[in-house]
Amino acid sequence: MKKEEVLKLYEEFRVPAHVIGHMQQVSTVCEVLADNLIRNEISVRKKPLLDAALVHDVLRVCDFLEFKPKSFPQEVTQEDISKWKEIRKKYGKIGHIKAMAQILTERGEDEIAMLVTKHGFFEIDNLNTWEERIMYYADKRVDGEKIVSLDKRFSEGRKRNMQDDDIDELLLETEIKVKTLEEEFIQALGTLPI
Repeated sequence: MKKEEVLKLYEEFRVPAHVIGHMQQVSTVCEVLADNLIRNEISVRKKPLLDAALVHDVLRVCDFLEFKPKSFPQEVTQEDISKWKEIRKKYGKIGHIKAMAQILTERGEDEIAMLVTKHGFFEIDNLNTWEERIMYYADKRVDGEKIVSLDKRFSEGRKRNMQDDDIDELLLETEIKVKTLEEEFIQALGTLPI
């Protein structure tokens, strides 16, 4: 995707500024990890990876547990609110990941769509390529626009996206698997560059 195409997606779906900031930071983490893996002679297809990072949460508003646009860190217009309500109504049942993948596929961006599908929290057992692992892991290291530890990200993610009774064995097992993935990066790189 060209930069202009990414910006058009942001405009088309009126992506909130804080979500754009998150995607840009995830892209930065992806680039750092990809560059370090490439330096260690591990093949990584950087372009589709970075494109996926820049669009993976374009439709994130459809999954917000609490939809309070007035609390977004930007000036919110009535047109923004109308568009976000439309997105929530249209895609709320399938979620932002499947919806974005569907849109990308319809627009001929199959590889990017596949990478977007792999960033869902419970996709950890379905990561087959370095690009998929990088995309998944980078998203788990960025809370808002800040690079944080996995423990911090898990804690903040629970507060935003779950009710207390949602914390179950599958969630805890997945968190352990994400930490194992982090160890895989450390083994491949000798250290974590982020």
